[in-house]
Amino acid sequence: MGTRKSITLHDLSQELGLSIQTISKALSGRAGMSEETRSRIIRTAFVRGYLTVSQARAMVSRGITPYPTFQFRFVLIQSRQSMNYNVLLTEGIRERLDQLEHRLESYVLDEDVPDHAFSDWMEQRNLPTADGLFIAPRLLSDSTERKLFELPLPKVLINYPRPLSRIDSVIWDVFEAVCMAVDRLSQLGHTRIMYVGDIHSQRGYTRRWQAFEEMMGELQLDYDAELQITDIWDECMLIDKLRSQPTAIIAGIDEDIVRLYDSLTSLGYRIPEDISLVGLANGPVAALPHLSRPQLLIRETGYKAAEKMLWRLANHGEPCEHIRIAGPFHNGQTIRRFS
Repeated sequence: MGTRKSITLHDLSQELGLSIQTISKALSGRAGMSEETRSRIIRTAFVRGYLTVSQARAMVSRGITPYPTFQFRFVLIQSRQSMNYNVLLTEGIRERLDQLEHRLESYVLDEDVPDHAFSDWMEQRNLPTADGLFIAPRLLSDSTERKLFELPLPKVLINYPRPLSRIDSVIWDVFEAVCMAVDRLSQLGHTRIMYVGDIHSQRGYTRRWQAFEEMMGELQLDYDAELQITDIWDECMLIDKLRSQPTAIIAGIDEDIVRLYDSLTSLGYRIPEDISLVGLANGPVAALPHLSRPQLLIRETGYKAAEKMLWRLANHGEPCEHIRIAGPFHNGQTIRRFS
């Protein structure tokens, strides 16, 4: 390959048998030719040295050609704890990357990697050579997440970022989802609303509880924090909290929904006749197909995360962006008007 830019548009025109105008249009992404012709022009421009590596990759990431000069290799890091929704997340990421024939590799962290072994763990998976890294929610520790943040390659966090995190993030908006749940129950006349779910172990869990508190205050609904269930719970704790006679319950964690429904029915509560139930489910619940729930757009979040990664590859110097994907509320059949 010769010196960069020693070749001209005229040289490319002579080699390809195409007009300078056609070549210029192809390299700027303008219409007026088949995508096969555009691909041939871009490949030739790169091989002959007219395009630099960064310029060619930027064109691919913007989708100027569906036949990439480069096949990017991306890596998704997730935990087995979150595999139930990571299937949807991975589908969304793959759908977008497949459109440009890029690769996605997925690795599961079954245990926290200590500092002294982290470099070996990365090398075994060729993480330093990846073109970009997706970091899924619910990794085993904050320490592991921070170590991944330090890798010198483009990254998209699929979670709510920590304060001062210099990283792009995309997440399905559980904050807005809880606000919608409280608002819908309020519209149906419920004022005694109980929240059930761990609020400590994950940032997303904490955000749900914050949304509950904020929306209850916004709607001027009184609630006693001592009567909420905000940690690991059992049926005895549930019985004790039900003495406050809530008319509706929000199950904030996907894994709690069916267990909570079964516990309530075993205690003699009819849903929704005696008590309304809203669940933040990661998707449709097979055991409760008529569950009332805000829809968490996990697959769509994966698609948007892939788009954000491709954008970042072409815009290295731009400020970090944080995107929240909000879905609609599915009424279902587990809520009713309180009278």
